[in-house]
Amino acid sequence: MQRGGERGNRFRFLLAMSAILVAALLFLYVLGAFGGGPRGLSVRKLRCVVSQQVTPFGDKVLYYDGTTLFCLNANGTEQWKYALGPGARFTASDSVVAAWIGAHLHILDRNGRATYNDRLPESIQFAKPGRQYVAAVVGEGFSPTLLVKDVNGLAVDSETVAYADKQILDLDFFENGNYLWTTALDVYGIAPVTIMNIYRVGAMNTGEVDLGEDVTYKVLYSGQKLHVINTRDLNLYDYRGTIDPFSKQLVYGWQLVDSVTGSGDALMLFAPAMQTEQEQQITELRVLTSGKRDSRYTLPDNCVGAGLKGDTIFAVSADTLYRAEINAQRFSALKLGLNQPVTGFVGKLSNGAALVSSGADVYLISQP
Repeated sequence: MQRGGERGNRFRFLLAMSAILVAALLFLYVLGAFGGGPRGLSVRKLRCVVSQQVTPFGDKVLYYDGTTLFCLNANGTEQWKYALGPGARFTASDSVVAAWIGAHLHILDRNGRATYNDRLPESIQFAKPGRQYVAAVVGEGFSPTLLVKDVNGLAVDSETVAYADKQILDLDFFENGNYLWTTALDVYGIAPVTIMNIYRVGAMNTGEVDLGEDVTYKVLYSGQKLHVINTRDLNLYDYRGTIDPFSKQLVYGWQLVDSVTGSGDALMLFAPAMQTEQEQQITELRVLTSGKRDSRYTLPDNCVGAGLKGDTIFAVSADTLYRAEINAQRFSALKLGLNQPVTGFVGKLSNGAALVSSGADVYLISQP
């Protein structure tokens, strides 16, 4: 009877140890200890370096080496290149690139073909493309002119009077590219006031809004509403510039880091403003929607950046990608498998892949 009892105890001991081993192996698998992480995570080094204006371009990547603009696909393969010469700057939508040097404007389609290549009347401060139009701010210093061209360079609109004694801060197209908003700073006012103008491209100005003294740094369009975000509040406006009086949400102390927009409520991801300045060390995240959802998340580690892929939150630390569904109670961890730590977050492609940097090197993280 004693031997039977010993065998039973030994069996139970071995069973318990086996269960512990299986649990440990599963834990290590979730952490990605067996070759780059589960469920299709891949990390690819790109040939560009972080100082070369590395920019998302839909599901592709643009960079400028000082003379030539290059486009890479998600595998790091060159798709096209375009000679710009030295001193160029550029911006991109998902399908159009606007590049400029002095007064010379280049408009490129997604295949790198120049649909317009000519000089404008004055030097270009900056330009931004939409789906079918490109807006350029021209002129030296204050009181600039806003020019709008179609992607083939045909002049569509021009506005100067609205920007007398002002400096244009930002602009973008919305509503399938048929409308345009701009924000401008009144430089001669008693207090610095931001003005938002809203246009139907090729038609008349549909609205002008005094946004006050708080610094407006982002305008999103989703669910037929302009989401205007400043250092204190989030407010919603229609295309005529009429505010929704019940839309205000307090965001003081939080900085927008990513968003998902469309026909419904905007999904917006915020991080503490103090943690997004200079060297990013993000430990908390906040998700807001224009439908008044407000959720907070504590990250398992200090992260250099964060974003949204559909309804999934992701954040990148020195060696790990953390992921969680919006309604989840905890993050899963996927090891990146790099030989050196991630030091910066560059941006996000339209397919949810993340661009990160490690020193000067740039890596593309394709998520499951």
